[in-house]
Amino acid sequence: MRLKILSLALATGIVFGVGCFLTTLIINAQGGGSHLCMMHRMWPGYVVSVGGSFLALVYGFVYGFIFGGVLAWLYNSIGGGKA
Repeated sequence: MRLKILSLALATGIVFGVGCFLTTLIINAQGGGSHLCMMHRMWPGYVVSVGGSFLALVYGFVYGFIFGGVLAWLYNSIGGGKA
């Protein structure tokens, strides 16, 4: 069975984006956390705040989209079987 690259990329992008968004909101509601403060080194403009959670949504979607697309492409290339 072959995977649809765009479908998996969109699905993982949405899951990663929403996960990063909710994680930032929850950590912000608890008063912030030092473990997420280091994310600004990887994601320019990111801070643990409500505004930062929307930026995390975008960054998470982009990273998840790329990850899902590469994963589906590798699966189809290496062991995806016939169409």
